[in-house]
Formats: sequence, C-alpha cells, structure tokens
Amino acid sequence: MHTTANDSPALAAIADTPPADRLATAITMIGAAHPDRVAVVSAAGTDKRATEDYRQLAARLVAFSKLLETARPIGVIARSRRIDTLAVIAAACGRLHVPLALLGDDSRDLTGTLSDWVVVDDSLAVTAAEGRHGEYRSLPAPVVVATSGTSGPPKLVEHSWESLLSAARLAGQWHALAWLLVYDATRWAGIQVWLQALLTGGTVVTPASRDPDQVARALGEERVAVLPGTPTLLRRLVTAADRALLRGTRPERITLGGEAADGALLELIRASFPAARISQVYATTELGEVFRVADGLAGFPADWIGKTLPGGVRLAVRRDGELLVQLSRDTAQVATGDLVERRGERYEFTGRRSDVIVVGGAKVLPRRVEDVLRAVPGIADARVWGMPSAITGELVAAEMVLADPLPAGATPEQVRAAALAACRSACEPAAVPRVLDIVKRIATTPAGKVPRRPVGRI
Repeated sequence: MHTTANDSPALAAIADTPPADRLATAITMIGAAHPDRVAVVSAAGTDKRATEDYRQLAARLVAFSKLLETARPIGVIARSRRIDTLAVIAAACGRLHVPLALLGDDSRDLTGTLSDWVVVDDSLAVTAAEGRHGEYRSLPAPVVVATSGTSGPPKLVEHSWESLLSAARLAGQWHALAWLLVYDATRWAGIQVWLQALLTGGTVVTPASRDPDQVARALGEERVAVLPGTPTLLRRLVTAADRALLRGTRPERITLGGEAADGALLELIRASFPAARISQVYATTELGEVFRVADGLAGFPADWIGKTLPGGVRLAVRRDGELLVQLSRDTAQVATGDLVERRGERYEFTGRRSDVIVVGGAKVLPRRVEDVLRAVPGIADARVWGMPSAITGELVAAEMVLADPLPAGATPEQVRAAALAACRSACEPAAVPRVLDIVKRIATTPAGKVPRRPVGRI
C-alpha cells in the first residue's frame, strides 16, 4: 500500500492538527477516506487472525468519546491488551484533554499515585464515580508511561502529547505501510510503532507471540514493510526462524532500538534482509528519541561528540564512559546510564552502568562476555547477568542457546566446554561464568530486551 494524490489534503490536515488531537483526527479522516483499509491485524500468522478497519476504529472512537464526556474522569488508565482499543482510548483522551496512563500488567503496582483515575479495559466501559469528576482543560493533558524495567523496577514518566509524537514521520513515503509490532504496546517503543502506523493510515500487525516462526509468517503473509524491534528480538528472528519463512518476507525498513546492536548482528540482519534499509534509534522513555544512525555500523560516529545534531541534540562522554545527552541549549545535560567506548572512528555501546557485575571488586560488563560467547561456533545467542554471592558479592552467570544445526560432529557439552575455554582465553578471571546453562531460548522482558536479573529458565 502506498499514498496517493488523493491522500494529500488529509495528510496536510493531520500534520497541521495540534498534537493532542492528531491521532483522533487521523483515525476520523482515514476512516472517512479509506473506510475499508485495515488498521489492525491481530494474531497474524495464525488461524486466529482478526482485523479491524479504519471505519470500525472511527466508530468506536466516537462512541467512547461520548462515554468519556459523560463520565469526566480525572484521568484514564488504559489497561488494554488490544491495539485497536488502546488506540481508541488514547485518541479520545487526547482529543478531550483527559490525562492518560498507558500501563501494562507488569506496571499495576505503580498506579498508587493514580488512585483516583478510572481504569478502562478492552470493554471500553467508563464508570463515573461521585467526587472524581475532572474539569476539561484548555491545555493538553499529560500522558504517563512506564520505563522498560530492564535493570530495575519500572517507574512512571510523564510526557506531553507533543513529546510523545515528536518522532512521528508524516511525510508521504511513510503512509499506508504495514508495521510489525512485537514490542510491548504500552511501553515507549511500542507506543511509537502503533502511533506512527495509525497517524499515517498504515496497518499495525501483531503476531500471536514472539515465536520466531510466527513472527516470520506474519511478516510474509501481511507484507510488512517496516520491522521495528530490539536487537534481542531481531537476533532471535534471524537465527531461529525457519529459513523458508524468512525468504518469504520483504521488509523495506528495519529499525533497531532499546538495546545496542553489535556489528555481528547487523551483518546477520543484512544477510537475511538484503533489500531492507537498517537504522538504529537511540531513545529513552524519559528523553524520547535522541538520535538515529543509518550507516549500518555499530554505535555512532565519534565526531558527533561535541557537535549539534539535528534537532539541537548535543552528546558528550564522561571520563568513565557514560554517555551524556543535552536535548537543546535550554536544557541541562542528562546522564543516560549508558556506557560507551571509542573504537577507531566510532563510539560503541558497552552496556548500562546498572548492568555492571561486581565480582570481588572487579567490574564485569555483561555485553562483553556475551560477545565472546556468541562468537563460539555452535552458539546462536547468550545472556549474562550477575548472581548474588555471599563471598564475592556477585558471580557471573550465563545461559546460551545452541545453534540448529550444531557444527558437524559437535555435541552440546562440547560446545559448552568450548564456550568456557573461550571466556577463559578472552576475559579477565572475574568475568568467566561460574554458571553456564544451555536453554531453548533467551527470556526477554515485556519491552523485548535482555533482562539483567535472574529469571525463570526456558
């Protein structure tokens, strides 16, 4: 699907709409101009596939807006598992200037400060409680989202509609495309995907799960043009999905975010999707999108440090390697918690400060150990984290996924032995894993990232 000349007036009108009303305007106008265009595909790649078109989405938006006007809640907590419902709630709250919180199941414990807000689920029912009515505002209300919780408990962050939509691209080349959504739809990255798709008259495609074969099948059957995901999810897709299914996919753009992508992974992605343009986005829930790298290399150019980048962003690096970000001249530098290291003409990400494992006073970066493990023949993926120790404070623990098939003549135990030998050769003694398990797949957080805390084995 691609934009046509008939779309131009609608596109201009959507772009000129105030940010808080932009999503509702897009759904309404596209619903009128292209009522049968599919807005959301759920359970893609399975026999439970279901769709909702823009006409249906626009009608639900009108009905829910009326309920919201009658109830006048102080704020709305969107607790929806469906993308179409989530979009309806967000669009109505934005248009009516009702404060909105987009929170998943793992953020339920964070709602104490929002105790007077109304929870709305997939039923779109709104109950008006006495004494809890809100006054309509002339200014847009905030949008609250939770951080990813990769290295610690999630926390709530307040955004404006302007900051939430600041990275949205409304140019014609982005219109009427199919976008795959494998992120948590209530986290920053996932919100960006479905907002971008619906603002531009596109289709949000959600597979039934993150199983590599289901994801690959959804990519092919729905003709997905844009594939956003974390490096962890892309690595799983290109190393574990059925080759025949991958050959049937034709993504035009691949966007990596949420974690650092190493050079080896970028090469794997290029080999699997040779026609796709690959970009990497550096963004946080607190700051939004900071910068993009589109040259296909790991990290970012070293000469970006100290320069003013597009949008007014300036980057700096502390002596200890922590990346600092200044969004504009009028804002202060922010310590990101991300560690970088100069390697030739690039700065590459080495991990997060909170991920560092301290073994008897020695500091270990999990990503460096993972790079060593993934380079061992017979290992498709690996995860490293810190395990509590009464003697050294922490120990390095790791798990690995075996390649399928294994190298000729190799056994799982031989690959495991080779992995330990590689770590002893390439790493400091403190960084050699004391626990190294073989698992079927690496667990991920709801945000699609590698957890740096102990999780259940898979």
